[in-house]
Amino acid sequence: MKTWLILLCLAIMTISSLQQTPCIKEDNRNDITPTPFQDIERSEETENSDTGTNSECNETSDKITQGPIHKENGDNGENNTIIVIPDFLDPELSNDKKESAEVPTEGPTTINTTPIPTVSDTSCPPNLCSQRWKPWPTCAQSTPEDEQKLAEALSRFSLEFYKIAIQKNDGNMVFSPLSIITTLSNLLLGACDETKDRLESLLFYPKEFACVHSLLKVLGKSKALTSANAIFYQPALKMGSGFHNLTSTFYQTKLKFLSNNTYQAVTDINSWVSERTGNKIKKLLDDLDPDTQMVLLNAVYFHSKWKTIFKKKNTVFEKFHRPGLPSIEVPMLTSKKYPMASYFDYNLQAKVGQFQLHDNLSLAILIPRSQFTSLSEIEERLTATTIMSALNVLETLPLKPTIVTLPKFKLESSQDLTEIIGEMDFGLFYDADLCGMAPGEAVAMSSAKHKSVLQVSEEGVEAAAATSVNLARIATVFEVQQPFIFLFLRDHRVPVFMGRVTNPLES
Repeated sequence: MKTWLILLCLAIMTISSLQQTPCIKEDNRNDITPTPFQDIERSEETENSDTGTNSECNETSDKITQGPIHKENGDNGENNTIIVIPDFLDPELSNDKKESAEVPTEGPTTINTTPIPTVSDTSCPPNLCSQRWKPWPTCAQSTPEDEQKLAEALSRFSLEFYKIAIQKNDGNMVFSPLSIITTLSNLLLGACDETKDRLESLLFYPKEFACVHSLLKVLGKSKALTSANAIFYQPALKMGSGFHNLTSTFYQTKLKFLSNNTYQAVTDINSWVSERTGNKIKKLLDDLDPDTQMVLLNAVYFHSKWKTIFKKKNTVFEKFHRPGLPSIEVPMLTSKKYPMASYFDYNLQAKVGQFQLHDNLSLAILIPRSQFTSLSEIEERLTATTIMSALNVLETLPLKPTIVTLPKFKLESSQDLTEIIGEMDFGLFYDADLCGMAPGEAVAMSSAKHKSVLQVSEEGVEAAAATSVNLARIATVFEVQQPFIFLFLRDHRVPVFMGRVTNPLES
């Protein structure tokens, strides 16, 4: 049997329309008007046009204010107006087809046919959105320095997010920095003025980092890692053509109409999520606030094999030590001579090891120096500098035959991005200027959620031998029998997933 590594990630972001004040102009050629629930193809005129032109406008002097997020009794616990979901699979929805724009007459009690409130305004604010929104600068060709900048930004964001997330959850936890950053970077394409500056700062991007979107596009493509994006939005909402061009170019984002019927909108979104996650996440939403104007979705699907497999016959139950709590028996993957790099990091006071996967991916694990040491001691020492230093050391070490004990585990966790991002940059979502996304509309972020699923399991039939490597004669020991931190990395330095395991038996 092969040992497979399966990672699923889902991030959701919600944007609300506070008021709709379209600026009426004679020329609206740049407005996107798609057929309901069909992928919107860019016209030849749009593709060849200047992405910075748009005929609609917003008032820069008017501050967007956001009231408190309404709570529901459902699983989500929030009313979402715009939602962002990470995409897991490449194939298109098999059931993408033209559907009636009419609201169904019957359905569950969650159906809400209340029209989206609009406010007519025939006057044009003094400052045009097109004068404030600037298309993203062109990246002629990325350099190794650009790649290093992105890796550093991802690492710094990951650590900041991790440290806030663990304060809200003392158990198992997993999240995808790549998915969250991709979602926020997509949002960055439509941001203006101060919001753009704050998003760049939040993501630790250098000012005017021209190649960031091109590099993220590359990171989202590999045999083991696929990423997809979609935007569901209300027909009454005029999508800016400049933003549409950019999000389509960098993230291959598909535009779809969001039904006015709440039940149908939830069904469409859940179908998209289920398809893109290989049916691993079949139901994301139970309900949707009737004021929802836009739902931004991003899904990441990760499925890879170990370069050197763990044999199922060697999986045994062994103790997993938990400081301050009783030990538990958990199924462990074991090997007497597993080829891996490992060492003791004095800055972190932790044992650090790296397992190789296919497609230039790897799993790095940080373990406290002894079974009596709390994981929090490592977490207090974690900084962008210490973690990047540890990863750099791992990259230089030779693979050695190692006595390995690694628990099987499956994790599923969710984070409230509005709460965590709010602590990283207070108020960012609630007064965001997203003029480039929807010129002429006053929109604000009302909620943002993130969900990830991670599984280490054995599937399939044992196949070809592992890639041959030169090994030293003396075996080292790397036993993961206590709470640990993990990072799934691309190119040894870009964190795709990060989290911790305190109890392998809990999902």
